[in-house]
Order: sequence, then C-alpha cells, then structure tokens
Amino acid sequence: MGEQRGRPLIVATAVMVAAVFAVTGRIIGFDRALRLISGPGVGETWFDHPVYTIAESAVVLVLVFAHAWRTPVLVAVPSVVALVLVTEHAAFYRPHISLSRADAVQLMLILSIIMAAGGLLLRMRERSRAALAAAAEERARRDERLDMARELHDVVAHHVTGMLVQAQAALVVAAQDKDKACEMLPGIVEGGTDALGAMSAMVRTLRDNGAATATTDLAADLHRLAQRSGLPVRTNVELTADVRPELGRSVLRIVQEALTNARKHALGATSVEVDVRLTSSVVLLSVVDNGRPGPQHSGGFGLVGMRERVHELGGRFFAGATGEGWLVTAELPLEVRT
Repeated sequence: MGEQRGRPLIVATAVMVAAVFAVTGRIIGFDRALRLISGPGVGETWFDHPVYTIAESAVVLVLVFAHAWRTPVLVAVPSVVALVLVTEHAAFYRPHISLSRADAVQLMLILSIIMAAGGLLLRMRERSRAALAAAAEERARRDERLDMARELHDVVAHHVTGMLVQAQAALVVAAQDKDKACEMLPGIVEGGTDALGAMSAMVRTLRDNGAATATTDLAADLHRLAQRSGLPVRTNVELTADVRPELGRSVLRIVQEALTNARKHALGATSVEVDVRLTSSVVLLSVVDNGRPGPQHSGGFGLVGMRERVHELGGRFFAGATGEGWLVTAELPLEVRT
C-alpha cells in the first residue's frame, strides 16, 4: 500500500524537478543553468510572469508537504532534497521583478521547511494514533484473556473441588465401609457431568462473543448453587427487581467462588450464610462461614479473580477473617461503569 501510494508522488516529483530546471534553462539559458552562471535572461517569455512563478512554487511546496507526510522515509528524503535544490537553484539564477535573489532564496527555503515540518507533524500524529489503536487492541485482548481465565477458574474449581472432596471422603471411609464409599461414587460422577456441562456452556458463550448469559433467574440460580455446594448453606436472597444478566453472572460467579473457597479452606465449618440484597443503586452480597481459616484461606487466584471482577464493575470488595470465620462481601453498582 505504501509503495503504491508513493508512486504517483515520485512520478510527479520527477516531472516537477525536470520542469523547474527546464523553465530555468528556458529563461536564463541552459548553458548558464548548467554552469551555475547568473546573468540576464535570454529573452522575454511568459514563464517570467509572477502568476506562473507562484503556481510553480505552490506545486513544489505541496509535493514537499506530501512527501514529508505520506511517502516512506527512503523516498521522502531524496525527493524533498531534489525539490528544494532545484527550486533554490531557480530562485537564485532566475531574474525577479519584486524580490532580490537573496530574498527569493530565503523565502522558498523558509516555506519548504514549514511545509516539510507540517507533513512530519501529520506523519507523527498518524503514527501516534496507530500506536494508541494497537495498544487499545492489545489491552482488549489481555482483558479478554483475563476474563476467560477467571471464567475457566470459576467453573472448573467449583465442580472439581466438589469431586475432590467427595473422592477424599470416599477414600477415608473405604477402609471401614466399602459400601458407603461406593455410595459416594454417583456424586462424583454427577460432579464430573456438571463440570463438563459448565465447560461446554462457557465455550459456547466465548464462541458467541459473550452474547450468551450465565443466568436469567439470579435468585433461582443462587438457591440451586447453595444446594449443590455440599455445605450447610443458609441463603437469603432479596431481589425486588430484575438484575441485568451480565451483572447477575458476576454475582453468581462471586458467590460460587466464595463457596468453593469455604469448602476448601474453612476447617470445621458448620454454617455458611449467603446474603444477596438489591438496593436502589447497588447489589450487596456477602458469604460468611464459621470455620477456622486454613493456611491458604487468605490468598489464591480465587480471591484475586473476585476482586478483579468487582473492580471492573466499579464496585467494592472485601475478603478476610472475622475472628469467628471468613467473610466475603461485595458491592456492585447497578449502572454500567463508563
């Protein structure tokens, strides 16, 4: 594209350089023009008319501007130099009516510098815009990768953790009661089936560029999530109005991750309370357990993912020990952050 765009300018520059020198030779004589000897003109010609001189200078300056703006550097530099040299040659050796030779040379040099600077300014501006656009595109890709990583972690960690807990329990009781251990196998199979289904749903969502939503009935999904968590969960959901699906998905994922963390790290937990309430401007949610925080309860990617998800929505997030267990709270605004 750059070469094709520069070819007409190269041709025009070559023609203009030849034309300016030819006119100079026509006015003062080719012998003087080639030997760089100044003197009177060889005869009166219409090329001496100020209108032609102005038009010729304007075309040269436009070409200088165009090269500084558009053509590749290896083409722009010799083209601009050739145009300036042939124009300065003409300004010095041609006779002028209203300007001295020195004034004509200085004027054309100043105008050429101004036009070249203007073209370079536009070139730099376009490059800056292209760099900003590339940075924005890369930032969008990075955000998309982070979102995909969080979604993958939320889905896989929730289901696989449940399967792991049941498998570990089956191993513990297998030595004393194999029948009871076998009774736990259907739960593990169900957890694996749910994991595959969730993964398929997530892949469909990503393939559709996020058009699909994770929840259309947030209250029902929250109750279902609590029932399947394998924890003694008590839920309190107060939603007096519909929540937009994208926000509902974030609420569901945060509660899901909080329950997953409670199942993995809340040692000896006998109670987990999930509270989700809707106010006029925000969704308030909290998940609190009464277990003893395990060695990894204060960190991990799960907390990082929840915090990032909340901050992207312009909300506030807290997670930490309460003295009697572990608390996760979030405040998510109803309006989309701009």
